[in-house]
Amino acid sequence: MSSLPVADFDSACSTCPELVALHSQIQNGWPSSIKALDVTLAPYYKIRNELATLSDYVLRGSRLIAPLSVRPKLIALAHESHQGIVRTKQRLRDLYWWPKMDSQVQSAITSCLLCQSNDKTAHTNPAPLQPVPLPDGPWKKLGLDIVGPFDTAIPACRYVITLTDYYSKWPELAFSPSATTDDVIQFLSSVFSRHGNPENIVTDNGTQFTSVMFTSFLQNRGISHSRTSVYYPAANGAIERFHRALRTCIQTAIQQSKPWKATVLDWLQVYRATPHATTSLTPYELLYGRKMRTKLDVLPLPPAVSPLDDVARHSVQKYQLKMQRYTDGRRHARKPSFLPGESVRIRKPHYVPKGHPRFTPPVTVTKAKGSNAFLLSDGKIWNATHLARCCPVTEKNAYTARLHHTQIGLPTARRLPRVKYKPRWHKDYIVP
Repeated sequence: MSSLPVADFDSACSTCPELVALHSQIQNGWPSSIKALDVTLAPYYKIRNELATLSDYVLRGSRLIAPLSVRPKLIALAHESHQGIVRTKQRLRDLYWWPKMDSQVQSAITSCLLCQSNDKTAHTNPAPLQPVPLPDGPWKKLGLDIVGPFDTAIPACRYVITLTDYYSKWPELAFSPSATTDDVIQFLSSVFSRHGNPENIVTDNGTQFTSVMFTSFLQNRGISHSRTSVYYPAANGAIERFHRALRTCIQTAIQQSKPWKATVLDWLQVYRATPHATTSLTPYELLYGRKMRTKLDVLPLPPAVSPLDDVARHSVQKYQLKMQRYTDGRRHARKPSFLPGESVRIRKPHYVPKGHPRFTPPVTVTKAKGSNAFLLSDGKIWNATHLARCCPVTEKNAYTARLHHTQIGLPTARRLPRVKYKPRWHKDYIVP
């Protein structure tokens, strides 16, 4: 975008109805009441004593009052480097003024696509917590994930493949030197040979779980596959919480200089025999219907008497309600209200280097996938936690998206340079 020629500004001043009427009003004098003025001149009444004319120009003090037709152009020129609302206003105020200039500048910058991508005030709202209903029984719904790589581990233990039962919280894991689809399938085949096939498996969108080989493996066993929203591990929260405990165990093994594999296997037995915070029962009890004998047991174990499903279900509902209220209140969660066809920006979930925008260019909401997830025009399902609503970009302000392609100039104030004098103590020295 080129600078505004003086001839174009002069032409706009002489043809602008509002400016011509204002020029005439200043020359003829102001009425005693604002009610006698035309509606277009009413905003100038309070500052009438500051107004003056110079040729076809109208000035407020030393600042020009811009005609209607060039105001969008002036805002675009002042906003050429995308400095933000405050600095753009300051730049314009130095040379120009017109009624509602501040609000017009704010509206133009708010609808600038480039500024929206770097807006520090933009924020996303986490969606309310959605507790996962407890399955009807054990080993029906499982969560699958991979932890690692652990750089300090021996080659055979760089990755840990984990599996958790949503009902009993029973965990399974295996160390692996790599994390390919073949490794995952071998692990699942070993586990399924002991416990049978589940009805559903929940994973993230890792390449191991989106491959054709993995999909075919599940289909052959009659297992449905659910994938979480991209970059939203909390959707598979059951296994993520297990990972936290697993990492703590590994850190303890490192601090005590113990072998990882033996330490984790000992810890796994204790984990399975410890009452879970959600169910109030041990994973072993809910999966096998009896207690596990450990080093702590001295007396003979009592026989299994009654079904534990009612106890676990009541405890889970109570715990989930408590956590939902606490988490939603702490995160200020808000129910998402994005509609199909609406434009949103995606907050980049990974590390954003300095100088790069925190948000992606606008994408369109295609349809809702559940209460908190949405299918976007990029073909991915995103949780509402990563989405921010776009400010509408009007045709009037569409120029802001193209400013970075052009070199723009802005008229500068015509002031004499400041006279500089050398310090008095320099008179005793020869200063080059």
